[in-house]
Amino acid sequence: MTLSENEDLAYLRSILSVRETCEKVYGKSLGKNNGKSKHFDVSTDKMSKVADYLLNIIERDYQNLADIPVHGRWQHLNCNGVDRMDNLIQKWTSEGHDSLEVCRRLIDLITFSVIVDAGAGSTWNYKEGETLIGRSEGLAIASFYMFQKGDLSKDKSQTVNGATLKSFDKADFDKGFQISAENSLQGYEGRIELIRSLGNSLLEKPELFGDDARPGNIIDYLFKLNNSNEIDLQQVWEALMTGYTSIWPKGRLTLHGQPLGDCWKYKTESGEIIVTFHKLTQWLCYSLLRPLEQFGYKFKISSKDLQTGLPEYRNGGLFYDLGVITLKEEFLNIGLENSQRYGYDPSIPTFEPDSAVIVEWRCLTIGLLDALLPSVNSKLGSKLQLSQLIEAGTWKAGREIAAELRPKTAGPPINLHSDGTVF
Repeated sequence: MTLSENEDLAYLRSILSVRETCEKVYGKSLGKNNGKSKHFDVSTDKMSKVADYLLNIIERDYQNLADIPVHGRWQHLNCNGVDRMDNLIQKWTSEGHDSLEVCRRLIDLITFSVIVDAGAGSTWNYKEGETLIGRSEGLAIASFYMFQKGDLSKDKSQTVNGATLKSFDKADFDKGFQISAENSLQGYEGRIELIRSLGNSLLEKPELFGDDARPGNIIDYLFKLNNSNEIDLQQVWEALMTGYTSIWPKGRLTLHGQPLGDCWKYKTESGEIIVTFHKLTQWLCYSLLRPLEQFGYKFKISSKDLQTGLPEYRNGGLFYDLGVITLKEEFLNIGLENSQRYGYDPSIPTFEPDSAVIVEWRCLTIGLLDALLPSVNSKLGSKLQLSQLIEAGTWKAGREIAAELRPKTAGPPINLHSDGTVF
């Protein structure tokens, strides 16, 4: 079927496109006899080993499987056993803010925190008291304190405002993320530009974000769509894509002059295709489910299973470290040469985000997560959602196996030479 220009663009921005375009890459690899893969050797017979590894972690951490939350930024903001989020909510309630305003503020905080949550590298840390917190949780805590101090609003309130983000400069960034010569953050320039672009997006779309350009105002837009608190995940998704697609850096793929976001070209046997991941948008969508469903209008959201597993290095690293996927020697050698050129650990292969290796790795991650879910549920005798499997199992397991195998850095088995806006 020939699609019109608008339909083509709409499809590539849709949540439905993620599984469908990725399957064009991973389909053969996950078939019988392990299929074929361009860049990886795929051993699906080792998936049982992955399932057992996850089972040990899930049973260790959760006595009641019903307690497993949806994977989201909320848990990172509460890392190290400190319930920062509930403390904030109690403070706002005591100040007289109603449930709608609490929901707006939660969305303000979570949106900013997710947008700055690309890989931080293995050297940067945020210091909270005497505790050093690195990687995704460190970025979460940095964003939390910037929000709490009013650094993201025009009136020093605990909100987020587009005009403030639009004028965000290096001094603001260095202060908020504790940047120094000894504490450098991967993708420094890219992150600052992403924050400014987020501010522009908020200002440019008052129909979504209101005249005061707040992420949290999206709840009122969502309610008006159906004049009801019953909405479909695709409606949430379309609002996020409409609101935030323009924030991605120049140089990314565009179609008919419109940015596509986290989408990449990949050559198959039948020709070049565009593969869609939309990882940060998916991460944001997952992360907003809790405030949308528990506060304000208390939305009832259908079709949540349309979202995929997140194609990032913790989930993907788990499958690599447990031997389900292994780089073919030719591409391993290319990656090791890249590490020498970029100045990374020479024992870990490195690739850029648009590399066919990275695109395929991310596609395989999505396919393998879907294949893993029924296996784990069968062993547990349960019906975990995919988002719960990621939260209680794969993301956490990816981190733990990385720390076991690479204790000095706990980094991924494949490095991404990133601009701070991917993964």
